[in-house]
Amino acid sequence: MKIHGKTAIITGSTMGIGKSIAHHLAMEGASVIINGRNADRLGATLSEFKHAGYAVSAFNGDVSNPADCKKLVAYAKAEYGGVDILVNNVGVASRGAFESTNHEVFQHVLNSNVLGTIYPTLEAMPLLKTSKGSVVFISSLAGLRGIPNIAPYCMSKMALTSLAESLRIETASFGVHVGIVYVGMTKNHPEKRVLHADGTWATLQERGNRFVDLPADTARSVLAAIKNRSFKNTVGLKGKAYYWLQMLAPWVVDFSFKNGMKTLGEAQQ
Repeated sequence: MKIHGKTAIITGSTMGIGKSIAHHLAMEGASVIINGRNADRLGATLSEFKHAGYAVSAFNGDVSNPADCKKLVAYAKAEYGGVDILVNNVGVASRGAFESTNHEVFQHVLNSNVLGTIYPTLEAMPLLKTSKGSVVFISSLAGLRGIPNIAPYCMSKMALTSLAESLRIETASFGVHVGIVYVGMTKNHPEKRVLHADGTWATLQERGNRFVDLPADTARSVLAAIKNRSFKNTVGLKGKAYYWLQMLAPWVVDFSFKNGMKTLGEAQQ
């Protein structure tokens, strides 16, 4: 699929991975609609992209709210005549042991990561069928298997795989491309926050070593998935190695996590 001249919506695209995806799509000549809940950050990102000469507009809204999703897609149709590409990037991270996690944390993570993906896809699907377009879900290596101390996040990202698998078959006869991208440890924006088990928010510690992928790595994987209309895609060599290790020798991954938990327990005694 050629990207030049297409209309793309990227949810959660004012910083980090989402912003990089929007940037790369715009560089390829797409008309991009960026999205976010923080109006100030959205406006700053829009100004930055406009200054670079990109064909970009912005929609301030919460994609975990069905009404906002309806307005978002209606805006795309009114301004551009339809939707060719939808990238479901929005999501929140969580930390904490399962039995210490508040009910509200599970609800918040599922609302954002699952319903915040379902709602825009539901609204955009009729237009994607018309354009024979592409919908891409941004998942995580944490969606390949459960990882200790991030259960809400893992289950939300695993849910995206089943959703993508179902949609891929349901929409095949309409010519819609469905893709899912599994992202590994990625350098985060300094303002990125994580939801702790007690429901409080904290700034995520910045990841900056050489073993961490860049947001641009994910953006390139997303563009490749759209252009090649590929289904499951994993970012980076480390991510691919983990993917195949989990597929071929899950006991190795299991042992590693159990050993890590044992070491953590000993350190806390």
